[in-house]
Amino acid sequence: MTRVKHPLFGGAIQAFIPHGAIDASSIRLVPNNQEVFIHAESDQSIIIEILERVNQVSDENAIKYHFDALVEANDAQNIQDHIVDKIEAIPISSLIVQRLSSAWYLSGRQQVSKYHEQAKNLVHIHVCLLRLGGDLATDILISFNDPILISEQSSSNNEQNPNASQWTLNDFEQFFRSFDIVDYGLFVPESNNETSQSSNIDMS
Repeated sequence: MTRVKHPLFGGAIQAFIPHGAIDASSIRLVPNNQEVFIHAESDQSIIIEILERVNQVSDENAIKYHFDALVEANDAQNIQDHIVDKIEAIPISSLIVQRLSSAWYLSGRQQVSKYHEQAKNLVHIHVCLLRLGGDLATDILISFNDPILISEQSSSNNEQNPNASQWTLNDFEQFFRSFDIVDYGLFVPESNNETSQSSNIDMS
């Protein structure tokens, strides 16, 4: 059977979604600048965010900047709660997306508490950063959250299926390498977005 790419952001973007993915917007509210997919039988998830381009740091440091933002959002600011294992450039020629200025991959780990519980789970976080250049001035952040160790006290401990076929790093790579923008009208050019501080997604 021929695989069909899944439409994202109203069809402006498309990509191959891993097997067993559930669109989180079908069960909870998801911000307009995000697409969130959760594994049907585990705590794994893939999140796509369209963000205003971070210009105050270099391309290489931009992905660390976004990882640190995830650290803060996950309440993992303590030095023992997060670590970056690897940062490397992704050759633009290996990707489908056009109008990129650079692309980056980061592998790291964070101690994350679900629903602000006291119990924390060790999560391997893989991040792909696609930086759109020119007047688009957009950072597209794609993150794969892959729990390594679930605390017995975490609510996630009762939600895991030990026999489930979980997503792999290869699934994540297939996702971001198949990522294709078919309508650049989704993005607000920088000249028209000088006052926006949150994201470059067109909400109209």
